[in-house]
Amino acid sequence: MRLKRSVVLVLLTFVCLPLLAAFPPPPPPPKGNGHNVKTPLYTVVDGNKVDPKTLTGWKTWRAMACERCHGASQEGLVGPALVNSLKVLTKDQFHTTITEGRLQKGMPPFGSVKLVNDTWEDLYAYLKGRSNGDIMAGHLYPIDGNPPPGNPGKS
Repeated sequence: MRLKRSVVLVLLTFVCLPLLAAFPPPPPPPKGNGHNVKTPLYTVVDGNKVDPKTLTGWKTWRAMACERCHGASQEGLVGPALVNSLKVLTKDQFHTTITEGRLQKGMPPFGSVKLVNDTWEDLYAYLKGRSNGDIMAGHLYPIDGNPPPGNPGKS
């Protein structure tokens, strides 16, 4: 049963990824919540404008459709609330979890997915910012207002 669920998740991921590129551009950035933070991991302005690496992490979150299990606001569905988990998981534990999975709990391994391997640290920064309450849920934008060059798989 778990194997079938993992296969379905992988198939949905690869079927849905091309569709993400077909959506129209996002609406202009909202005002935000006035929350400005700079840490070694990420920079946030107004709660929804972030540095390029954190933006890449958010795009990876969206491309991998992590919200299907962890919720659109990372507050949990069938998977745990990452806004809580990232308060206790170390960066190394996070990396192990996403690459090796937690099959006994239904988390598939994503270690063979190039996008995840290329951007896992950016994804960690995004989720830490959400967990710390510095990054708002919802759409994120670049700090300077200009889209970053390249795609989420490129740094």
